[in-house]
Amino acid sequence: MAEITITEEDARVVQELITVARHLKAGGYLSLITELTTNGDLLLEHLANERAAIRGLGLLEAVTDPIKNMPPQDMPRVRHHLVQLVGAVLQAMAETNPKEAPRVGMFGALRYLNDPQVQKGLGFLLSLAKNLGKALEEYEPR
Repeated sequence: MAEITITEEDARVVQELITVARHLKAGGYLSLITELTTNGDLLLEHLANERAAIRGLGLLEAVTDPIKNMPPQDMPRVRHHLVQLVGAVLQAMAETNPKEAPRVGMFGALRYLNDPQVQKGLGFLLSLAKNLGKALEEYEPR
C-alpha cells in the first residue's frame, strides 16, 4: 500500500472542506447536491423534455446578460430601487382587485389626477418613461 504524506497545507484544505460541508449541511444544500450528483442525469433528461423550462432558461439568460455587464458601482442603487419598486407593486397588487377596477373615461381620468397618490404614481411612470427613452437611445448590449 502506498504511503500518504499529509502536509500542513493539505490539513488546512481538508479542514476548509469540512467547514464548507458543514455549512452546506446546515443550509440544507448538501442533500440537494447529493441528489443532483446521484440523479443528475435523470434531472437533465427531464429538463431536456420540458420545452417551457428550456424557454424559461433562455429568457433568464437574456435578462441576466445585461446584469452581468452592468458596472459594479450601479448595482447597489439598482438593487435598492428594484426592492422598493417590486415591494410597492406587490403591495399595490394585493390591494387592487383587477375584476373590480372601474371603467374610467376622459373626465374620470381627469378627476383621478386630483388624487396625490395618482399624481405620485404617474410622476414615477413619466420619470421612468423619460429615463427609458434615454436608455433606449444609449444602451448597447455587450
